[in-house]
Amino acid sequence: MYLQKFRHLYDLRRTRIPERRDTPATLRLHRNEKPDNWSKDLLERMFTSVPENLLQRYPDAGPFYTRLARFLGVPIENLLLTSGIDEAIRTILSLCCDAGDTFVSTPGYAMYEVYGRIFGLKLQQITYVPDRFMPAVEFCSLIPDGAKVVFLPNPSQPVENCFDLESLKHMAGYCRDRGILFAVDEAYHFFGGPTALSLINQFDNLLVMRSFSKAFGAASLRLGYVVGSSKALAPLNGFRLAHEANALSMHAGSVLLDCFDSHVRPSIEAVCTGRDFLRRAAMEHGLQAWGSVSNNVLIDLGDGVKARAVVKALEAKEVYVKGGYAAPLDRYILVTCGPPDMMARFLHALLEVLQGKEG
Repeated sequence: MYLQKFRHLYDLRRTRIPERRDTPATLRLHRNEKPDNWSKDLLERMFTSVPENLLQRYPDAGPFYTRLARFLGVPIENLLLTSGIDEAIRTILSLCCDAGDTFVSTPGYAMYEVYGRIFGLKLQQITYVPDRFMPAVEFCSLIPDGAKVVFLPNPSQPVENCFDLESLKHMAGYCRDRGILFAVDEAYHFFGGPTALSLINQFDNLLVMRSFSKAFGAASLRLGYVVGSSKALAPLNGFRLAHEANALSMHAGSVLLDCFDSHVRPSIEAVCTGRDFLRRAAMEHGLQAWGSVSNNVLIDLGDGVKARAVVKALEAKEVYVKGGYAAPLDRYILVTCGPPDMMARFLHALLEVLQGKEG
């Protein structure tokens, strides 16, 4: 019975992304992480303030909920901690869908497809193109009849399509009228995108998912959260683990929240400055580039063969960017952005590679 029930999973290969040994010259611009290190004073504050009894006791999430709710300006009952956005996606699909059901997302994050296969679901991907914004009305027209959940990364990546608040309101209403859960993935919100938080009490079918991995530069914490009306969150709350986050992650997250103005916000501003520098500089050198409300820049290298060659040549310089997309995105590379000096180093390496190819 066990073997028959899970036979669809035997050909599902979950490979772990291999880590590389970094050197001082390495530029890790391929994982949508914070590519530069946090300052030593922040790390010292974080690690020297760990309470002595933290490890041996089960996590007490109450203080962190209070701190995070105050930071977001929402009541605690509108908030649920998760293990990154991953857990929210998995929980939503397991609660809302039965085998054979359809859900919607956009290309960019592989776990949507992985969880779809695990639960035996049909994933309908709505694909953007870099040089054309897709309006909300068109997006909604592509949602198939009978869909159970629409996941909307906003902004999305690798193609940065970003909907404003009025568009999000239209989409939430469209989904509500058809009995569809509308889950907005705001992993990149703090880099310039709008938020749907103001809509949570207007729509009981709306959930907003966020993470500490991007703007807070803490991907290793695996700390995320979902915001929604108390009614929308009730099923997820009932399904949650006994301890939805570990104590060390919540402690580190609390320090980052306390240091938002002194450390996190300046880090975000540096990323945005570096992103804007790279986008403008790439275009000044004759390359098409996009990226204005997230932490990355998408660069058009003309064709897939050239893009793959550039990625490989950059790796030889210990500069790692994301490529290898399926057509029609195979001609692009995605660069995770950091401060301007780091982006200047990357641009220099990219131009060296391109000049070598052209020469």
